[in-house]
Amino acid sequence: MEVFSIKRDIFSENKIEELEEKIDKLIEKYKIIKEENEKLNVKLKSLEGNDKNIQEKMVEIKKEREILIEKVTKILEKVEKVEV
Repeated sequence: MEVFSIKRDIFSENKIEELEEKIDKLIEKYKIIKEENEKLNVKLKSLEGNDKNIQEKMVEIKKEREILIEKVTKILEKVEKVEV
């Protein structure tokens, strides 16, 4: 008889309602976390795009700097030749 009474407690109306409430809360939390995850993914893609733009600009600036250094070096060589 005790076995049957234990099983009845498990399936009692209160227990089922408690489980249902817990499941509802879990579902709600899951939805919130999913939304936050989607927002973070959008931000991440945006930041990755920004990072790519910055890297491209850095490469561009390095090339310009190298060209400038070459020009200044040539000018300095010309000045040295004139002084000699």
